[in-house]
Amino acid sequence: MNQKTTSALRSEKIKSTYYIGIFLIALSTLLLEFSLTRVLSVSLWYHFAFMVISVALLGFGVSGVVLSISKKINTFNTDKLLSVLSMCYGASVIISFIMMNKIPFDPFSLLTDTIQFFYLPLYYLLITIPFFFAGLIISVLLSRFKSDISKLYFFDLIGAGLACVAFVLIMPSVGGNGTVVFVSAIAFLAAIVFSFENFKTYSLVSFVLLIISFTFLINPDERFPINVTANKIYGNYIKARPDLRIRTDWNTFSKVDVMKDEDKSEDGYDIYTAIIDAGNATTNIPNVKSFPLLTKPADASNLAFALKDSAKAFIIGSAGGGEILSGLYHNASDITAVEINGILNDYIKNDLSYWTGPLVKNNKKVKVITDDARSVLSSKRIVYDVIISAHTISASAVSSGAMSMVENYILTLEAVKEYLHHLDKDGVLYISRPETQLPKLINTLKQSRLENSGGLEDSKKNFIIFRRPPNDFESDKSFLAGVLYKKSGFTELDIINVRNEASDLNMDILYDPLTTQDSYYKKLIESDNVYDPDNKFQPATDDKPFFDQNIGFSNLSIAGIKETFSQDDKAILALKDKPVAETTLLAILIQCILIAGLFILLPLKFFKKESPALKSTYEFSADKKYLIYFACLGFGYIVLQICMIQKFTLFLGQPVITLLTVVSTMLIASGLGSLVSVKFYKNNLKKLYIIFSIIALLTLAIGILNPYIFNSLVRLELHWRILVSALIIFPLGFFMGMPFPIGMSLILPSEKRFVAFAWGVNGFFSVIGTVSAIILAMMFGFRFVFILGAVIYIVAMVLITLRHKKVLIQR
Repeated sequence: MNQKTTSALRSEKIKSTYYIGIFLIALSTLLLEFSLTRVLSVSLWYHFAFMVISVALLGFGVSGVVLSISKKINTFNTDKLLSVLSMCYGASVIISFIMMNKIPFDPFSLLTDTIQFFYLPLYYLLITIPFFFAGLIISVLLSRFKSDISKLYFFDLIGAGLACVAFVLIMPSVGGNGTVVFVSAIAFLAAIVFSFENFKTYSLVSFVLLIISFTFLINPDERFPINVTANKIYGNYIKARPDLRIRTDWNTFSKVDVMKDEDKSEDGYDIYTAIIDAGNATTNIPNVKSFPLLTKPADASNLAFALKDSAKAFIIGSAGGGEILSGLYHNASDITAVEINGILNDYIKNDLSYWTGPLVKNNKKVKVITDDARSVLSSKRIVYDVIISAHTISASAVSSGAMSMVENYILTLEAVKEYLHHLDKDGVLYISRPETQLPKLINTLKQSRLENSGGLEDSKKNFIIFRRPPNDFESDKSFLAGVLYKKSGFTELDIINVRNEASDLNMDILYDPLTTQDSYYKKLIESDNVYDPDNKFQPATDDKPFFDQNIGFSNLSIAGIKETFSQDDKAILALKDKPVAETTLLAILIQCILIAGLFILLPLKFFKKESPALKSTYEFSADKKYLIYFACLGFGYIVLQICMIQKFTLFLGQPVITLLTVVSTMLIASGLGSLVSVKFYKNNLKKLYIIFSIIALLTLAIGILNPYIFNSLVRLELHWRILVSALIIFPLGFFMGMPFPIGMSLILPSEKRFVAFAWGVNGFFSVIGTVSAIILAMMFGFRFVFILGAVIYIVAMVLITLRHKKVLIQR
């Protein structure tokens, strides 16, 4: 780079268009992350959506490193460079999406289909490219206008915060692929903003590209399709039989396809099948013509309703309405049906009411609520005769700024204790799960009984274990099994009734109190110990709510990992009894560390070998330890964001509300903190101690006190819970927005390339932090991760105080 060009770039003044541009890029980038999270949960499985997106976000880190070592990029006019990069970003969003959906990538077949090892890096590369361009745009702005970094970072975070709102508005309207189109359009709009003043031709080209991008909204499922992995049987069924598809709907955490079943139902209730995320889960929507119901529906929940005539029932995850139908057949007097997926509720209440008939619509016995069932139950002082939890999904890849695999709290120890507390003294609790998860479920019920009543005496009278006989596809373990638990214990008449009901439904009874034959379940239930003899299946808790985690990291083996990636068409079964979460998380962590190490260590080698002339132009700081500061910020911020999303899910319930409240509040508060950070700091060392001490103390307070706060306020109306959540999150978010711009302000003018490199390191450790937070929470609980987050910020405080003293000496 010649001296004239260098001087020109250094003398550039920031424009208002740059603030608008970084706002648009940040908004579109987080919107892209959200959208691809949903799309990949449909095309792959949610664990692998998490894996692919995590690696793709490393593109942010790579962009900072590339900018720091590139001689060519730093010679371009800023407006021209930002315009070209924005056009590349917008185009790469569309092109990468089209190309990756032409690749038959199937992670569950990695070890049975060798070509998958070629598809894997190609898939990663395609999905990473847009994030690389977006990160490069932000890196250019931060490095060229370091003196205005607090304001730039403010607009960056505000844009990211408002991406949550955009996602909630756009996704249900145009679906996952349509939302990706909007991301591309926003990128082209940013190109127009950057080029309009000085490069009108680029503006015109960007405008044309923007119009072209919107044309993909015309028949998007044909022109811009999502390719579903071959091992998703239902997803490929949807593709093969479009003539049977009734409708398709999206919301912020699911895609639902309704398919007509060609076969007549034996119980007299024909069904539509609602397929969630192309096969992650399914539910049947029964055809109900009129009341009274003349035939018994073939639903396993009959086992519970048959014991309590005219019951007052609470249904956790009412889905397509099968359990509601069973309750009504058994003359339930009052049914509260809670389903977190509003699409399914809209189907049975309105959109498909021509099919479901009087099941819900105008039925005074049935109240359908869209919310988290545990939140609804906890907020009322009501007892029920029957509580039903039928195959509720306990984990999903929920779109968030942290891209976390969020667990819900339906089957934790605290949740089951809550169910028993809301059960009448003769009430019955019904929970169905895959058979492989029955030991953990039994242990959870035994521990709940112990903590609620103080003993396990005669606990064998409280349990009946059932299952549907496994079919050829399932092999030896059924995908439908469960537990009946009666609070006062089953009578002999109850047991006979259940056996008769099970016989009618073609179900096996694996254990009941009259069983004399020895079995694993008999030994487990009748043991005086709370847990199973091997102590393997300990209950999930609100601090470690990972009910599907049956293996654990300590028991992970090479054989188990190989088995996970060799499932082929039995992938759906693997999610419940194979170490899928553990394997994918470790794979992500290893990949992220290797990629981050490569792109951090190699450039440092490069800087050491630079010519003296180049070093005099752009000296790279010898204070390499200061990079650890930005690593701490990236790691610490995302770790705390994941913890907040997870814990406030329990308090707020609905994923949409949690997304808007937690992520938006945190990002917008951080943006405001960034805006005032440098003025607040004013090179005052004491202010640094204040900022970081407040962050650490608030983190510890939220991490330790959240169960007590939430339990005391859970009965508040939702709008008050949202307000309380925002008031808790905002102060922490505000102060967490300060360390990054303050850290950047301590980079000397001679260390200009350090800005982009620090941004890259921050990006790398954000991804590593995302994965590490989930792994550590699965091992030690979220309280531990909160404490770790506080410690990370204290370490960052030590590092920046050392830098502060060093810079004051040099200045």
